[in-house]
Order: sequence, then structure tokens, then C-alpha cells
Amino acid sequence: MQRISLSKVFLYSITFLFTGVVFAQEDEEGDIDTERLIIVKPYSPTVSDAFKVKQTPVINDSTENKKKQVSYDIFSFPVASTFTPAKGTAAGVTRKSMPRLYDNYASLGFGNYSNIAAEFYSTINLDRGKEVSIGLVHNSSQGGIDEARLDDKFYDTGLEIGYKAQQRNFTWGVDAGFQHQVYNWYGIPDYFQPTEIELAGIDPQHSYYAATFGANIDMEQGIFDEAKFKYRRFGDNFGSGENHVKWTPKLEFPVVEQLIGTELSFDFVNGNFDESYENLPVSNQYGFFNLGVAPSIQIQNEDLSVNLGAQLVYSMDIENEDNNLYLYPKVTGSYRVAGDYFIAYAGAEGELKQNTYYEFVQENPFVSPTLLVAPTDKQYDIYLGGKGKFTDQISYNIRGSYKSEVNKPMFIHNPYVATGNTPKEGYENFNSFGVVYDDVTTVSFFGELQFALSDDFNVRLNGTYNNYSADTQDEVWNLPEFEGSLALDYQITEKWFAGASMFAVGERNVYLDFQGLQSTYQTKGTMDAYLDANLRVGYKLNDRLSLFARGNNLLTENYRPWLGYPTQGLQVMAGASYQFDW
Repeated sequence: MQRISLSKVFLYSITFLFTGVVFAQEDEEGDIDTERLIIVKPYSPTVSDAFKVKQTPVINDSTENKKKQVSYDIFSFPVASTFTPAKGTAAGVTRKSMPRLYDNYASLGFGNYSNIAAEFYSTINLDRGKEVSIGLVHNSSQGGIDEARLDDKFYDTGLEIGYKAQQRNFTWGVDAGFQHQVYNWYGIPDYFQPTEIELAGIDPQHSYYAATFGANIDMEQGIFDEAKFKYRRFGDNFGSGENHVKWTPKLEFPVVEQLIGTELSFDFVNGNFDESYENLPVSNQYGFFNLGVAPSIQIQNEDLSVNLGAQLVYSMDIENEDNNLYLYPKVTGSYRVAGDYFIAYAGAEGELKQNTYYEFVQENPFVSPTLLVAPTDKQYDIYLGGKGKFTDQISYNIRGSYKSEVNKPMFIHNPYVATGNTPKEGYENFNSFGVVYDDVTTVSFFGELQFALSDDFNVRLNGTYNNYSADTQDEVWNLPEFEGSLALDYQITEKWFAGASMFAVGERNVYLDFQGLQSTYQTKGTMDAYLDANLRVGYKLNDRLSLFARGNNLLTENYRPWLGYPTQGLQVMAGASYQFDW
């Protein structure tokens, strides 16, 4: 691979010339000839030379008019008045005190289902412009879902440490993190009724780990703008492993009073799965290296803003020795039709999205360690919309789009695999998911309203409708046609605060493969839509300590985000948060 080295050359040259001329001539002995020495002294005015203007000038003009003598008398008499002026008082402006900001935050909460939620964030200032940050997030549950026939506990902990330094002309930082997750394939659908002996022989636990290292730099001068680097090692307890490296430097070149921005991208991923799902042709190893360059230019005036660009990507499939070249549009623009009340915007964008095992797990932790990992060619996403505000308190955003994706991944339910009386692995009991790819076009409509009724009360409501069309699959699997959310935040008093959220997901198509069961057939089904409502309330004992209570899934519905996986019912949690400085 050819390596590209970038260098920066800064050349600043300022020359100041101060000249004076003195003409003199020396004789042979080095003495100055006084007869030919000419000294020119500039005029230096003094105060005495200035003409002093008299305050009362004397006018010597024959046309001057003589003032006429005017005589008048004042006749005054008293007027009765009942007005008594009140004593004035100064009007005061009520100022809302700003809350004190602390560098450190800790929170801990306990709830039913043995749920535990903990957070910790800290910033330590080492020196001027230098700091260390620490973040810890933990969520866990011991399970207890009534409809679950296998262990349904989960565990998710993430730790991240970062260092940031600000120099005279640039800012740089590094960070490192570790994440540990434990889940269980507890979701056996109602279609499958194993015996107690079969259930006892299933080990559903699946654990993941991820270690990351990153670095970034942001320059204030020169053609080099910024760069970000990220490396992640991801694996599980079934011998799966994945390396993902991404480096994205950005450059800026001034050309004819315009700034040309160029983003380079180096995206490399490789991994392997030690396991393979029976009867499914899955490659155990994968590797891709994508090189991209995306130049762009921005044109902007008072009301119009246009960004013209494109991206060229060269993708190398290392395992299959297959290389491809892709060209994507990167064009966006907006125009203020009626100031802040209506802004029209449009765009056409595309990208080569590198899918990873890590991202699949974060979206669906119940996948099997036997996936097919490949990039998605997002050919274009053309959209047109408008945003603005009806009043100073109410804003809106509407958008329609048409998108074309080649090799779009979709989660599909894995079939049941039987070897004698007991399946081989914990994920082969009709309780895990795989990934299938297809070419998909999507027509979507999005709308959002935000209400800032006051500084203490805010509401946001949005919804998205999607119409999918697949090329070879009968349906698009596990993709809802409708998604919506509602978020509310209310500062009731200086001490009390509350918030609420609600999200809705429409029906989804699912693929059912009963291979290995008493009835062997394949069909498709539909997952029901669901609605999840949540509420939180808190009380500030002082600037540092606050108490909170949360209620999740208030509709007490054990809905299923994935086939066979019921969620916890009504969840209640209480805890405290504390802010402090070291």
C-alpha cells in the first residue's frame, strides 16, 4: 500500500524599510567640510505662533442689523393644585441565578428486577489547557421476566479515560476505553415448546468485550484542519474477534477566495468467527479496506448556503480479492425563504458504510456468532425539506427522502438446529438472529415539532414513516414502517423537576424457519406494534445532591422488540445523584 505523507510549510516574511538621507563629504584627513554641510530643520510650531480665536469676536460689517430694544412685564398669579407627587422607588429586575457547574458527577439507582444503574463522570484540570476525563456507565439486571423460559439477566459496563491538551495553535487529545457486556439468548418463541430436560441443557449466556484507543488533533492554522483516529478490538466468549481501524484527516485549501475542504478516510476492518451455523453458508473470516477522498466547496451569502462535493471510495475485499470503485454525491443546500420562519433545504448524499460485528451487537445483542459481515453501498439519499418556526416558541422540521442501498443488512431469525435430542450450542434453539443482505429502496417522510413554551418547559414530538421495497427477499425483515417519539422536560420549581418520554414502533415483518421441528416449513409473520411510556421526577436537596425516581414501561406491556424476546414489565427505580469538585 502506498503511503501518503503530508507536510506543512509555513513561510511568513515581513520587511520594514526605514530610510534617511544625509549628504556629507569628508576630506582626505577624515574631517567634515563645514562649508558644504547643509542642515535642514523641519518647522516646529509653538503655542505662541497659533492664532487665538476670541470668545466674543467683534463683527465689523456694514450690513450688521441693530438689535431692537424689547421691554416686557411678567404678571403672575397662584394656581390651585391638588397633585402630590409620590416618593419614587427604584424598579428592580428579577434575575434568575445561574446554577453552579461542577466538574464531577455521580449517580446510583436501584429498582425492581434487581436493576442497577450507575454513572460517574469526572474532569481533572492538570494545568492551563490540560485535563483528564474519566467516565463510567453501568446498567445491569438479574432478570425475572415471567414469560422467559431461560436466564434473562444482562450486564453492560463501559469505562473511558481521556486526556486533552490545548496548545497555542492546536488542540490534541487521546482516549482509551473498555466495555464488557453479558446477555442471554432467552428468547424462545411460543412456536417452540421444548421440554424441561431440553431447557436444562441449554446454556444461553453470551458475553462481549471491546477495547478502544483513539486520538484527535485540531489545528487553527495551515491547510491541515483536523484528524481523528480510532482503533477498536471486539470479541466474545465464542472465539470471535474483530479489529476496526478508522482514520479521517481533513484538509482545507484556499483557492480564488474560496475554501476547498477535503476529507480523507482510511477504514480497515477484519475479523473471524470460530463458530458456524449449520446449513447456512457463512464465511468465518472477513476483511475490507476502504480508501476515500471527499473534496467540497461551500458557497454562502446572506440567505443561501450551498455545499458542493463528492466522494470517491476504493474498496478492497481482502478475503475474496475483489476490488471496487464507488462515486457518491455530497451536495447539500439551504435557502432562507422567510427568514427564520421558513428555511428550505435539500441534498443528495451517499456513502460506503462499513458494517461491523460490534455495530450489529449494539443494535441487536441476540445475534449468533456466525454472521456475514460486509459493507453497504448507500448509492444515494435524496431529500427535500423545510424547517423554521411558527412563533418564537414553536419550531418545526419536515422532510421527504428517497434512498437506494445495495447490500443493506437485515436481522433474520435463525432456524432451529437439532443434533439428536439436544442442540449443540445455546444460540441454535430458535432463539438467535443472523444477518441477510438485499438491495432496498426506501421512501420516507419525517416530521418534528418542538415547543419551548418557557425556559422551564420544553416538548419535542417527531415521527417517521418508511415505505420499503426489497429486491430478492419477500419483505424487509425487522424494519418498522412507523417510528415516533415524544420527549418532555419541565422544571416545576427551583427544587422540583420532571420529564417524560414515549416512543412507538410499528409492525415489523419477521421470517420464520421451522427447520428441525416436528413441522418443517418456512413462512413469514408480523410482529405487533408497541408503545413504551416513561416518567422521571427529581428533587434537589441542594446544589450538589438530588434525589430521583423513574418509571419505565408504564403501560406494563411485555412487548417484544425482537421475535421471542419479551421485555421487562413495569420498572421502577429510585436513586440519588451528586455533583462535586475535587
